[in-house]
Amino acid sequence: MQMHVFLADAVTAVNVAWWKMLLIYAPFIPWAWLISAKLDKDAKYFHLDSKRWGVIHLSAGFVAFLAALLIPLFWVSWPIAMMILLAPVLTYWKIRNEAVPESQRYSLGAGNSEERKEAKRAAKAARDAALTFTDATKSQRSVPAKDDPAYATHILAEDVIGPAIEGRASRVELALAAKGCAMAQTVDGVRFKREPIPADAGARLFAFLMDTAGMNVEDRRRRQTGRCSVSGPAGTRDLSLTVTGSSAGQQMRVDFDRAAQYDRPYDGLGLLPQQIERLNGFRTGEDSSGLVLVSSPSGQGATTSGYSLVSRHDAYLSNIKTLEVEVMREVEGVDHMQWDAGNPDVDYATQLQSIMRRDPDVLLATDVRDPESAKVIADVGLSGPLCYVPIRSNTLTDAIRDWARLVGDVKKATSCIRGVTNQRLLRKLCPNCKTPYAPSAEQLKALNLPAGKVQQLYAESGKVQVKNKIEQCSVCNGTGYLGQTGVFEVFVVDNEARKMLNAGDLKAALAHARRNKMIYLKEAAIAKVVNGETSINELIRVIASPKGSGAKKSSQDAA
Repeated sequence: MQMHVFLADAVTAVNVAWWKMLLIYAPFIPWAWLISAKLDKDAKYFHLDSKRWGVIHLSAGFVAFLAALLIPLFWVSWPIAMMILLAPVLTYWKIRNEAVPESQRYSLGAGNSEERKEAKRAAKAARDAALTFTDATKSQRSVPAKDDPAYATHILAEDVIGPAIEGRASRVELALAAKGCAMAQTVDGVRFKREPIPADAGARLFAFLMDTAGMNVEDRRRRQTGRCSVSGPAGTRDLSLTVTGSSAGQQMRVDFDRAAQYDRPYDGLGLLPQQIERLNGFRTGEDSSGLVLVSSPSGQGATTSGYSLVSRHDAYLSNIKTLEVEVMREVEGVDHMQWDAGNPDVDYATQLQSIMRRDPDVLLATDVRDPESAKVIADVGLSGPLCYVPIRSNTLTDAIRDWARLVGDVKKATSCIRGVTNQRLLRKLCPNCKTPYAPSAEQLKALNLPAGKVQQLYAESGKVQVKNKIEQCSVCNGTGYLGQTGVFEVFVVDNEARKMLNAGDLKAALAHARRNKMIYLKEAAIAKVVNGETSINELIRVIASPKGSGAKKSSQDAA
């Protein structure tokens, strides 16, 4: 309204013919529409400081109108006014085109009208899509136009990846068969099934993800790995893909930010203070050689613990090496060596022997699965480097037996052992919604705690009260848990225990360790229940339940 009054006063003050006024007013109508309906929205979409450009355009419009009215000669004033009006528009055009992807740039000319239409369709599809994929070559994949058949596959990939990220999943698993594509995701170590996908759509999804990750889409039998990334409202996430195939179909595992999953500080693994103190004995002195078996059932954190144990050594004072089939995490200062399983000329044991000849101080061998490799470590005994070997075993007892079986000689296998760890992963209670309660006498008895010693424990909830309503907790998405922590048994093998192991008396060796105050796995878990870090239900699920992560019994039961 104020602008309209100003224009009326200006026209009254200056003697201008009606047709001249029409020529002055007319360009401002499409100009105002262009600024408000197009350029302002465009600047906001591409984060080009829309407020600053708005001030520039309005200022130019005001100056242009004054020039048209106040410069005496109309045929001089009008062109000058139009130049002032359009100069910021053309300047924005140039700056914008330098800042946006080529497919979304403004252009002139009838010769490329189809290309411009296609670019507009692609730009609209990109705005409608929630995620953007960047392939193995670090090139951003453009979102197909809505009328392109590939668009449906892109949206399907979003429907698979997007909810998994929002749900804090660590990985998604896909199993493609003739009847369909089954899907599951893992959150805080627990696997949840998701709605299956039709077989034909699943096949297109496999091809899309494999191609984006730099894999051979036509190779349906060989195991392949690849990497790509995805960007969206939650930020950028790295995807690590593993695909295996057989006559039954293909399986794909998509891990989110896998390196970050394996990156746990030594003091953040979940070890109790007494256990940390015992493991610290392997860092210096005569105990800084020999073998430490790092055991757990599959998927319960042995590899992560192996990396963390290696990372606690000073890489500037020690020569630290690893030998891995696939490097899951790079530790600063550590010489990571990758064994090529596809090279028939060099097997794992040969490359391990080659590393031993270079006299490392610390070695992490993540894939010792054959007798030859185990014997390379056993042959060095207590005189070589300190070797950390992750091993898939349910208990301390199983770990020692499995190692002895691998070496083929009990005395030789046990003579090099400095220590053995066994662990499980427990979900941590969500700090936003965990619920305190007073434990009953029966519950305390089941935890082997004296009545009256513990006044309060915590249970999972997944619900919070907002004003007068009970709602799902937004922090843990209603699961009641947030993240994981490890619980451990740590068996330090001293000379006396080693003699018992050499003689094949495993039960006596573990009893000796117990007399030296070794903490059992269940006791470590109970300590985390008492301090409110996890719940009794989680302890039962992982430690006490026969179905819990392969954890049928702890060392005191197995001995």
